[in-house]
Amino acid sequence: MKEQDRKKILTSVYIGLSANILLTMIKIGFGVWGNAQSLVSDGINSFSDIFMSLIIFFILKISTKKPDHNHPYGHQKFEGLAYFAIGIFFSFTAFFISYRAIVSIIEYTMNSSEIVYPNIITVYISIFSLIIKIALAIFYFKLNKTYKNPTLKAEYKNHFFDIWSTSLTVIVLVLSQFDLIIFDYIGSLIISVFILRLSISILKEATPFLVDQSPDMSELKHIKDYVLSLKGVLSIDDLKARMHMTQLYVDIEIGVKENLSLKEAHAIAEDVHKLVENQFEEIIHCMVHVNPHK
Repeated sequence: MKEQDRKKILTSVYIGLSANILLTMIKIGFGVWGNAQSLVSDGINSFSDIFMSLIIFFILKISTKKPDHNHPYGHQKFEGLAYFAIGIFFSFTAFFISYRAIVSIIEYTMNSSEIVYPNIITVYISIFSLIIKIALAIFYFKLNKTYKNPTLKAEYKNHFFDIWSTSLTVIVLVLSQFDLIIFDYIGSLIISVFILRLSISILKEATPFLVDQSPDMSELKHIKDYVLSLKGVLSIDDLKARMHMTQLYVDIEIGVKENLSLKEAHAIAEDVHKLVENQFEEIIHCMVHVNPHK
């Protein structure tokens, strides 16, 4: 990653972190003051966003370091580890919010007369939060489209799901103004489902980054077809590729004429190595082994 791109991504993390700190303070503060549980739940969700932004900030510092003696393949997989940790954290957040919502629903059904209704101001706060979240989602969507970074994608997806959860908060708080207070608690429960769904999505995407999963068969076929078209390559005896975050490492065995000298066979392997890396931007390194073709 270029230093200029790295600085732009880190700046975007600062922006998201500042916005989430502001939203957390406003949502939880006014939610507690205005007796709006759904707004407090949305605030807890924003608090988890702060945690997520901090992880992204520190991991980007590490993952963009150059390869060293202990990490000859680079530090990019720290980003995948952070991506996975974010998914785990969101799962715990979802279970915590759902527990609070279920307890409140039970308490309401047992003794609804003592329930305090949300203040009208909490409706305006939730609308303000929704506007901020829409702006952040658009901002990170455009940024991820430019840099195709997994952690930026996590931020975009998170803000996108937040739009739905905050919209739900607006709806249930409006309903609570018409003595439908139970919808405030139901809203919290649904928000927890949104967060849980997000966490599962992140965990599913993070797993291939950590286990050296192979890319799609169509991508492997594209590489294979290109190599077979190169001068001197008579066959492909084996082709393996593993994902390294958004990039690939490729190991390939090619068949060449069996009567070639070592120097000639090596020259073909070197050409394949260079041409494949130049042709496919996502390939970090292509290791080529030569076999005699019969």
